[in-house]
Amino acid sequence: MRSPIETRYEDLPQELPIFPLSGALLLPHGRLPLNIFEPRYLNMTLDALKAGRIFGMVQPDYDKKDKDARSPDPAVYTVGCAGRISSFEETEDGRLLIVLKGLLRFRIQEELESRGGYRRVRPLYEEFKADLEPMTALNLDRKFFMERLQSYLEAH
Repeated sequence: MRSPIETRYEDLPQELPIFPLSGALLLPHGRLPLNIFEPRYLNMTLDALKAGRIFGMVQPDYDKKDKDARSPDPAVYTVGCAGRISSFEETEDGRLLIVLKGLLRFRIQEELESRGGYRRVRPLYEEFKADLEPMTALNLDRKFFMERLQSYLEAH
C-alpha cells in the first residue's frame, strides 16, 4: 500500500525545473541534503514548494560543446533524477536547507525557457517508471561484502 504522500506517476510534472550540480548525485529512493543559497535556486525551490515540491537533479556535462557559447550555464547530461522536497528549513541568513528524496530518473526531451533564473526541461519518465515502485529487500551477503571492503581499504 502506498503512502498518501508518495508521488504517483500520473502526477509528475510535464515541465521540470532542473538543478545542474556537479558532484551531487540523487538516485531513486535516495536522499540528498542541499544547502540552497544562490538566488535562482532559491526561486526554483520556493516555486517547487508551491507546486508539488518536485525538481530534477542533473550533472553538468562540461565536455559537451553544443551548448550556446554565450550561455553561462553548462550543457547537462541527458538523464537526471527527479526528487521531491521531503523537508526544508529556513535559516536566519536567507538560505534553505532541504532534503530531496529521489523519485525516478528522467530523460531530457527538450530544454525550455528559463524562469526565475533557473532552467526547466520537458522530461520523459516512461522508460524509468519502475523507479517509483517500492524497493525490495537487498539480498546481500554481508560477511562476503565486509571481507572484500576490508581488503580494498587496506590496499588503498
